[in-house]
Amino acid sequence: MSALSPVDLLLVSAVEQTILRCLTKYPKLTIFEVAAKTGLPLTQVEEVLEALLAQAQVVEQLQRGKRVFSTRFQFKRRAVRNMPGEILTLFEQPSDQFLTETPLTAVLPAAAIAQLLSLSQKRTLLPDEVLAWQGQKVGHVALVQRGLLATTRLKGRHTGQKDGYVHRTEWIGLTEALSDTAVTATYTAVTETTLLTWPIHEFLDFARHHCGFALTIARQLSQQLRGCEKAQTQGQRKLWVIEGVHAGAGATTFALNLALLAQQQTSQTKTRTLFWPLVDEQTPILPFLPETESPPEKVLGLAKIITVSGGLDVLTRIARNSYSAQVQLDILLVDLFARYEYIICDTGSDITDELRQRLRGQAHTLITLTQNEEDADMAIHRWNTLQPYSFPGQKRVLALNGCSAPAASVDARFHLAIPGDEAAVGTAVAHNSSIVAAAPDSPLAQALQEVYRRLSLNHTVALFVPSTMDVNQHTDNSTQVQSTLSFLGNLFGGATSSNAEGAWRSEESGLVTEKVTIVRTFVSKKALDTHLDDVLNFAAELKRNMKQEAVAISVDHQLILV
Repeated sequence: MSALSPVDLLLVSAVEQTILRCLTKYPKLTIFEVAAKTGLPLTQVEEVLEALLAQAQVVEQLQRGKRVFSTRFQFKRRAVRNMPGEILTLFEQPSDQFLTETPLTAVLPAAAIAQLLSLSQKRTLLPDEVLAWQGQKVGHVALVQRGLLATTRLKGRHTGQKDGYVHRTEWIGLTEALSDTAVTATYTAVTETTLLTWPIHEFLDFARHHCGFALTIARQLSQQLRGCEKAQTQGQRKLWVIEGVHAGAGATTFALNLALLAQQQTSQTKTRTLFWPLVDEQTPILPFLPETESPPEKVLGLAKIITVSGGLDVLTRIARNSYSAQVQLDILLVDLFARYEYIICDTGSDITDELRQRLRGQAHTLITLTQNEEDADMAIHRWNTLQPYSFPGQKRVLALNGCSAPAASVDARFHLAIPGDEAAVGTAVAHNSSIVAAAPDSPLAQALQEVYRRLSLNHTVALFVPSTMDVNQHTDNSTQVQSTLSFLGNLFGGATSSNAEGAWRSEESGLVTEKVTIVRTFVSKKALDTHLDDVLNFAAELKRNMKQEAVAISVDHQLILV
C-alpha cells in the first residue's frame, strides 16, 4: 500500500501540503470542513482530495453517514499475539499460497498464479475506509485476503442498515467488470482489511488467455444466478430432511418434534409448517399424536395434506403420476415452497428409493441420525452416495441419538449428541403426544429446542478470549469469558464456550503457545447484519481491557482480527 511519510510532504504541491497538514492536525474532516479550515475554494478541495485518494495518501471513510478524510501515514504492523494456531497460520500465509487455496484461482497452474500475482497490487484498508461507492464504476477487481467489509445501500441522507458482509476469498467488482456496470452498494472496511486488486482491463485480459480460469468464473456466476432464482422463488423457506443410518434410529420422532417446534414459531404468520413422513400406505400416519376426527384432506398440486391438532399440516401421500422422480420432486417443492416456511421430512433409512435420495440431496439441511457411535463411517458413506443429487452449500449434520456418554467424549465427527431420556419418552407415550408437548422441561425436549434454534439460525459468530494480560502475564480469563457469554447470549439468545490452544510469535522467544477460550453463538442473517458492529465494539473493548494488540473473531467461519 502506498502511504505518506513526513518527508513526502516536502515533495507535493503547496495546496496539497496545506490540505495534508490540515488533515494531519484535524483528522476525519468532511470536504466542507476542510474547505472551511484551509480557506480554499470547495471545488479546489474536491479536486485535490480526489488526486490524493488516487495516490493513496488520504484515507476516505464513511462514519455515521458522513464522508470524512484523514492523512494516511506509513505505519509498521506489530506482531499479533494470543492467536489460535489456525489464525496465526492464516495471517502469515503468503499471497501465492492464498491464491492457490482460493476456489476461483485454484484451477490455475503455479506459473499462471505467479503471473496473476505479478499483475496485482496489495491494498490495506483501515476500519470504515471506503473501497467503492454505490453507483460508482470501479476500475479494479478486488479479492479479500484478510479482514471483513460491509455492504450498505445508501438512502438519501442516511446510510441505512448494513445489508451484507464480504469475507476472505470473496471477490468485489468481478460481476461489474464483466457487465461494465456500477456497483449497487457501498463497500466499507469493518476491520483492517487486506485486498489483492487488479486493474479491470488487465484482469479480463488474463482471463481471455486462461480458458480454465474464465470457465470457472462463468461457473461461479451461474451458481450465483441459480441462487438468486432460488431465493426469489423460495424466499427464506427451509427444507430440513432427517434420515436414519438404520431402522429405529429415531428419525420420525426427531422430525416430528422439530416440525412442532417450527409450527409454534410460525403459527401467527401466514406461512405454516409441513411435516412430510415418507411412509408406505400401510403405515399409520402419526399414531403418536392425539386423534383428529376424520381431518379433511386438502390437495396442493400432487400432494395430499391434512391438518392435525396444533395446526400442523402433514403430507399424507403423493398422487399417483408417471413423472420421473426428479420431475415429481421439483413439481412438489415448487408448490410446497409457495405455501410453507418450513418443510420437515422424515425419510427413514431406505437408500434404494430414488425420490428419497433426491429429496435428501435437495435439503437445505440434512440430518443423519444413528444410535451407535460406530456408525459414523457408514453415515459419511451415505452422504457420499448423495453427491449426484446434492446442490453446493448443503448443510449436513451427523447426530448421535440417545447418547449416554459425556458430549466431550463423543467422536468429533458427530455434530450433535442428543441425550437419552426414557422418562420423557414414557411421558409422551402415556399421553399419546410428542416429547416437546408432553415433557417440555425434560432434558430431551430442551435438547431438541436447542437443535431447532441452531438449525433455524444460518450464521455463526465466535469470539476468541485470550488467557493473558498484555504480553505474557497469564491470568484467569473466566470473568472475561462469562462477560462474553452474557453479551452474546443477551444479543442473540444463547452462546456456548470451548477451550482451544492459541499461539503468537515472539521476536525473543519464537512461537509461544497458550490457552484461549472460544465463545460461539448461532444467529440469523438479520441479527448478524444488525448486531455485528456491536460484536466488533465489544471485541475492541475486550482488547483494551486485556491489553492485547488484537482479538480474533470468526464470522461464518471466516477469521478476522479486531
